[in-house]
Amino acid sequence: DGLGIETGVDMDKLIEAGRYICDFLGRPTGSRVARALMAKAGV
Repeated sequence: DGLGIETGVDMDKLIEAGRYICDFLGRPTGSRVARALMAKAGV
């Protein structure tokens, strides 16, 4: 997003998928970006 390059990746869906996987594994995410976006979304 920051560089203005279109990737076609839906960040909201990517974060949701990562959250689902972490919940399934019973482990927190290691991604600082995911933690920040989840905190921003109130998840």
